Amino acid sequence: MHKSARTDDGQPIGYIAADDEESIIVLASRFREYNIPKLHVKAFDGSQIYLDFASNELEQYRIA
Repeated sequence: MHKSARTDDGQPIGYIAADDEESIIVLASRFREYNIPKLHVKAFDGSQIYLDFASNELEQYRIA
C-alpha cells in the first residue's frame, strides 16, 4: 500500500503502512507511528487519504 495521508490543513503525515476494519496505521518521519480511526478519513483521491482534523490534533493518535 503506497498511499499517503494528509491532515485537513494540508500537512503531510506519512504513508499508510497497514489498515484493518476500524483504523489505519500511518508511518511518519522520525520513527513516529499513528493509529487513526477510519471515521476520520474525509476523502481519498486514489493516492492520498485526507483526514478531517488539523495537524495540531495529530499527537493524540501517536503510538510510537
